Amino acid sequence: SLYLDCGGSGWPTVVLEAGMGDGAAGWSPVHQEIAAFTRTCAYDRAGRGSSDPRGRHTVADAADDLRRLLTAAGERGPFVVAGHSLGEVYARVFAARHRSEVVGLLLIDGFGVDLEADRIHPLLGTLRPEYGSRLQQLRDLVAGVENLDWAASEAQLRASDVAGIPVIVLRAARGEPRLDAATNEAIAAAWQTAYESLSPGRVEYRIAEGAGHVIQVDRPDLVIAAARELVEDVRRAAGPS
Repeated sequence: SLYLDCGGSGWPTVVLEAGMGDGAAGWSPVHQEIAAFTRTCAYDRAGRGSSDPRGRHTVADAADDLRRLLTAAGERGPFVVAGHSLGEVYARVFAARHRSEVVGLLLIDGFGVDLEADRIHPLLGTLRPEYGSRLQQLRDLVAGVENLDWAASEAQLRASDVAGIPVIVLRAARGEPRLDAATNEAIAAAWQTAYESLSPGRVEYRIAEGAGHVIQVDRPDLVIAAARELVEDVRRAAGPS
């Protein structure tokens, strides 16, 4: 069994995917505020919080678990899926596997491991081996904490097509002090281009000023506003009901 916490009413339903090792509780700074304007669900993935453990699995397995959980609880789409940190991986794979039901993605300082390896590391010069090693350590950590077959999961992430789905990206401002200003600017631009490539013409990319990695804690207002924007855009596109 998996733990699910839903509140509010209205559509589309916002589904909250937490970061590594976290669960529904990690969304407490914004859950009720988003539920004030639409149905909102947070949950604990298998092996987290109040949910039962699961054997070694992939992100796609977890995405399908989530869909079955929502069905069992009587929660109906369409869905806007918000993913923080590692939750981005789960959100993107869920959206690709159930894209007929997903009408928006909110990616909050996500673990865009594929984008980082392909788009950012080539810009790092002599620091590239260090960053490559650090990213591999994160892969290994994620695999252990979440009991994931990470090689298969990253392959699923790379194969996930979310083109056409509206996306809002919130990222913390960061830079590498050992690199010059021009290189840092090129890296910042590459991150934006990388995220815009996920759904060309449908991505709003924003820097969350005043926030660190956990934007929903440091700047909950930005997360709430972005969720509201996606919800209202879906309603507006649907026309009068």
